[in-house]
Amino acid sequence: MLLSEKEFLSLHELADFVSAYVQCPVTIESRDLELLAYSGNHNDPDAVRMTTILSKRASANVVHYLHEKGWIQRIEEANGVIEIPALPDIGLGPRTVACIKSGKRIYGYLWVQETNNEFDEKHEQFLLLAAKKAAELLDKQLKGSYKRQEEMNQIIMSLIQQDDQNERDIKMEVELRGMKLPSSFAIAVFRILRADKKEMIRHYITFAAKSLSESVFFIESNDPWIVVIGNSSSVQRTATEQAKMLLSRLEHDFRCDLQHDVMVGIGNEYRSLLKIRQSYVEAVEVVNIKKQIPERIGHFYKDLGIYRLLPSIHEQYKRQRYKNEQLLKLAKYDEENQTQLLETLKQYIKNDCKIKETAECLYVHPNTLHYRIKRIQSITDIDFDNFEQRMMLYIDLLLFQYKD
Repeated sequence: MLLSEKEFLSLHELADFVSAYVQCPVTIESRDLELLAYSGNHNDPDAVRMTTILSKRASANVVHYLHEKGWIQRIEEANGVIEIPALPDIGLGPRTVACIKSGKRIYGYLWVQETNNEFDEKHEQFLLLAAKKAAELLDKQLKGSYKRQEEMNQIIMSLIQQDDQNERDIKMEVELRGMKLPSSFAIAVFRILRADKKEMIRHYITFAAKSLSESVFFIESNDPWIVVIGNSSSVQRTATEQAKMLLSRLEHDFRCDLQHDVMVGIGNEYRSLLKIRQSYVEAVEVVNIKKQIPERIGHFYKDLGIYRLLPSIHEQYKRQRYKNEQLLKLAKYDEENQTQLLETLKQYIKNDCKIKETAECLYVHPNTLHYRIKRIQSITDIDFDNFEQRMMLYIDLLLFQYKD
């Protein structure tokens, strides 16, 4: 029977049918490289195929490699199939891949591990038709889950946008729809800084979020992107601990730069649904402060410390037209003499006026630092023995870099 005329009850049945025709192992995966189906043909399986079947998803290093080398982008943008040569760096044998899509919606990929040399144009056309069949099956299977996901996103967004709702009514609505909200949660927001990496980072966040628990919801239709990191009875880790794991996986598994590729803010963890808005506001505040201060600031609202006060102090300074004359003198000296006295002063105060630690931080010899401190004191009348003066001076130094 022709493929176009055959009806399939499952993706596994389709995978076996395709495998029998091309005489090669076949794997069907979601867009986030989760295993959806695979054929019973296990002739000469490579490391990637076996790992994917055993763990039900591709490994993080495979996902990262395929994105970083541009293979996923090529697969999704191609009109036909894509041939991938053997990639020994990740243990991937030669593949022929067809993107599974319907209109603009991309469902995933149909992979054929080439174990013979007879894959010709006829096989490629067959594979494209198989991908179309897979899209039809997935459209039917996932229609309900897409609808539930959209409904959950709408509920979460309504909680973020409105602060006059009734928690009991919300819980009843969620239960009536057969959905489940986490018992506690923290909101994370992601603002993309590298437009050229936007799609890649979306894949990474989705992959990392799905590896945490069923109580994590990724809402990507907004700017910034929102991730609700929840905690359920089946997971022993708190929402905050899961948030730390998410960031760790993005940094270490996918080498995502959380300072330059994407800006991250994470609000406090709460149990009441009505606090979703509060956690979101806190997360956004972290991101906004990062935009205004060129410092390496932590991702969690609870760790902001003095940075939390900077926006309000900045507004007060603006109203009073206050400027620190000592810092203005140093800035002028730096500009005229190509020195770094302002940065030296900031690091010196930050390191509690300790010569050794400050010198190491600035990568200079202690004698050089001694000379710079004496020069700072000759230009200004700063009293380094006065704790309150040092504290206010450090705040002024931070605000000196503040981007309005």
